[in-house]
Amino acid sequence: MTVERWSVDQLGALADEWMAEREAFLSALHTYLAAQLSQSPPAQPHLIDPAVYDAELAAIGERLSSFLHTMENTPWYTLQHRMAEHQQALETQYGAAARDAAARLAALQPPAEAMAAHVAVRQALAILQHILQIYQEAQGQFSLTTRQMANRLASQMKYHLYPVRHHLPTMRRYWLLENADLEACEPAAAHVAPGSGIQRYEAAGPRGAYTCYVPEYYRADQAWPVLLTLHGGSGNDEDFVWTWLKYAKSRGYLLVSAKSFGPTWFPWDAPSLLHILDEVQARYRVDPERVLLTGLSDGGSFSYEVGFAWPERFHGLAVVAGILRPHQRSAQASRLPVYIAHGARDQLFPVSYIRLIVDKLREWGHEVTYHELTDFGHAYPPGENAVILDWFEKISPAPSVERCDTSSACSPAGGA
Repeated sequence: MTVERWSVDQLGALADEWMAEREAFLSALHTYLAAQLSQSPPAQPHLIDPAVYDAELAAIGERLSSFLHTMENTPWYTLQHRMAEHQQALETQYGAAARDAAARLAALQPPAEAMAAHVAVRQALAILQHILQIYQEAQGQFSLTTRQMANRLASQMKYHLYPVRHHLPTMRRYWLLENADLEACEPAAAHVAPGSGIQRYEAAGPRGAYTCYVPEYYRADQAWPVLLTLHGGSGNDEDFVWTWLKYAKSRGYLLVSAKSFGPTWFPWDAPSLLHILDEVQARYRVDPERVLLTGLSDGGSFSYEVGFAWPERFHGLAVVAGILRPHQRSAQASRLPVYIAHGARDQLFPVSYIRLIVDKLREWGHEVTYHELTDFGHAYPPGENAVILDWFEKISPAPSVERCDTSSACSPAGGA
């Protein structure tokens, strides 16, 4: 690809613009949470038996998990003509329960060892109520801006809950695939790898911001595969990382969610992705033969451009709801296998065009696997990540690799 070289100052200006917007969002959320959690505090919190408290917290965790699943599994385009119905369904299922749970926790004095979880769950409940409020304020009118804000707030719920998941049995399972071994995926605190978990890195010079997830059972004595993921237009690394986290955690991948310098991907972002890969490879033990590049929508389209320009850095390319644009191809580009997932009812990128792309890629010599999703539109298809990883592990088989997904369909070539 032809890389437009921007100066570090120009890239920094783009990064600063996003950072200012991000900080304003987080500051407003912090102010909102502080106000919600300080409303009508009881004169004397009620002491409660630890076992009873744990049971109550676990029940609330189940409702939070259910709400997050509902958010994830409701594609935006399905709400365009039934926003009022969706808002009412969410209010009926979660509204009163969330308000009652919030009031109940505000009146309780948690056991000392559960204080962090107590605060985090209260914050998550407050954010849930905020999501319901902005849906109510939409008055039944669909707005993509409203939906994006709701998704961004749901992402913040996850950031509050992930660090305290050990206190919430349902939330511990929420971030794992069905067949994952809970004890293997969640080692005891004394055995959690240093530098594991979720880490975020701000933009620095020509390298853009990114969020990295490293399984808590990471070991430096083996090489690990990498998922380099690119968000869609107007997205960001912090929200998009959740799209892949449970798969990386369960199946033993280092996960890197990159952020474009601007609101979406442009040629000047390409060097940043290579810098990010270099940085991750310097920090962790990476298997350079097992790096998968993948993206959604604009991120998928940009994945084509980066993958075909630097095919030696990747060993698989998975594009979800993206298109192929004019690009510069390396002489070795056709060696890169491609997986394409696309909705047959995609409103932005017609499936007829995607079928032509599949034919063209095969004509150029690529090994292409195409999954056309019946009755699905322009959104991330739930469960597609498992299919993508099954495909990637067939074309790039692993030696014995640490992982905690015990399903036979996902077993590594050399055993677990």
